[in-house]
Amino acid sequence: MHQMKYVIHSDRGFTLAEMLVVILILGGLSSIVVLAITKFADDGRLEAANAEVHQARVAIDACFSDAGVTGTDNGTTVNWDGAEDVMTVIGRDGAQYDAADYLRNSSFKATYIVSSSGDITGVESHDWGNLTWVNNHWE
Repeated sequence: MHQMKYVIHSDRGFTLAEMLVVILILGGLSSIVVLAITKFADDGRLEAANAEVHQARVAIDACFSDAGVTGTDNGTTVNWDGAEDVMTVIGRDGAQYDAADYLRNSSFKATYIVSSSGDITGVESHDWGNLTWVNNHWE
């Protein structure tokens, strides 16, 4: 005798309601991930901005120390973005010292206002997005 094979087809699938629930769950999870990544990126930008201003302070201090001086030659404030020939002093030995020589990078993402004593007192402009300069640091 010949046996017949019957293939059973199911017309059953996912209902529209089930698919919507899955889409809503996936959407909620993806929004949580995006918010976490955005927060992480903002924290990184803040750390980088504060590291940059620290690097500027160290360069100015090292320049003044090597020159044997405690301030700029002419007693004026300087707007410094890390460029050469801007934050310079004449040392006790008569040589010119440039704070940019103490940097790894040649420019900053901000232009800092540097007092004659070498203190960073403010920011003229910056490319740090939504960060703000408050009480001598970035927030």
